[in-house]
Formats: sequence, C-alpha cells, structure tokens
Amino acid sequence: MIHIDQRWITRLLRFGFGLLLIFAAIDKIRHPFAFSEAVENYRLFGEDLSRWIAVWLPSFEVVLGFFLVLGIWQDASTLLNMILMSVFLVLVTQAYVRGLDIRCGCFFVEGDSKIGLIKIIENFLLAFLSILLYIIWKKESPIQMR
Repeated sequence: MIHIDQRWITRLLRFGFGLLLIFAAIDKIRHPFAFSEAVENYRLFGEDLSRWIAVWLPSFEVVLGFFLVLGIWQDASTLLNMILMSVFLVLVTQAYVRGLDIRCGCFFVEGDSKIGLIKIIENFLLAFLSILLYIIWKKESPIQMR
C-alpha cells in the first residue's frame, strides 16, 4: 500500500494554486481595460464596481499567490483561496445559466475560452481542490484554536 504524506499534498496544492493565481493575474495586469470589460460582461456589478474589481482583483491574486507559494499566513491564504475559487465557480455557473455568451476572463483576458460546461467543470475542480487543501491544512495545522 502506498502512503502519501498529507504535508506533500498541501505543499503541492499550495504551490499549484499560488502559481495559477500569479499566472492568471499577469495577463489581467497587462490588459486592464480588456479585463474590466470581461468583468463587466458578467452583468452583476455595474460599470464602476467592475472597474474597481478589474483594478484590485489581479493585485489580490498576485499577493495571495505569493502567500500560498511561500507558505505565509497559511490559515488565511488557504481560506481566501477556497473562497476565491468558490466565487469563481459561482460566477461562471450563473453566467452559463443566464445564457450569457461571454469569455471567462480567467487566464488570458483577450483570448480566454467562452463560458460553457467545460469552464464550469474546470472551475468546479479548482473549487474542489481548494476545499481539499483547506480541509487538509486545517487537519494538520499545528495551531488549533479552542
């Protein structure tokens, strides 16, 4: 029987999510107007809030990505990652259900894939893995709040 050390799983997931967030943020930072338009296409936030999200979300993703890669504030960073991935799943799913024919704006702002079942499955897997990371981290965390 193969025994997999959970610490390696958390390290791998943290590192993977960290790189994913940093990678996703780079194109959003390089193309702020296109990303702002992608956020606005979800038709949830209005023009002003969409612009605010387009400015701050990539910076948040970069910081969170570095925190995950470097293992800084692991309780907070794994929790925020789980929340972020879950929010992305909800946003993509609601856009699909509403029949919006839009591009995701997830990784490559100008050439990203359209929202469809594949994008929902992709986001579901990311949300699932982020929840798994959080659960495993909380289980092995040396600091237990009582």
